[in-house]
Amino acid sequence: MWLFVDTSERDFARVALLGPRIVIRTATGRGRVLHALSAVLPARRLSAVSGVCVVAGPGPFSAVRSGVLVGNLLARVLGVPLMRILKDDASDLRRVQARLREGYLRPVAYVSPIYDAEPNITCRP
Repeated sequence: MWLFVDTSERDFARVALLGPRIVIRTATGRGRVLHALSAVLPARRLSAVSGVCVVAGPGPFSAVRSGVLVGNLLARVLGVPLMRILKDDASDLRRVQARLREGYLRPVAYVSPIYDAEPNITCRP
């Protein structure tokens, strides 16, 4: 079963398990990706994850960064393949599932976030 993580929208996370059936959880607000993740995948089921598919963006800096971090971390810790997908290709989870099953997506060592604008970071003197 594949774990799908999408935080490409500001203040919204979508996490899904892509297996015999598709189980989707969404969350808003602070800690949204972790709330959605814990709702869809209890810790005792982590061993059932055979791969992680992450939406790399484009999207807002903090939003995309959090999902990509979680996806990279889980794939590394669980020792499973990591796949990268773009936001435009992630709306239809049945299609994503088929692309994963058919080998259309190739594993990557690391997913880099794609931002929709330059980060708005200010430094005060």
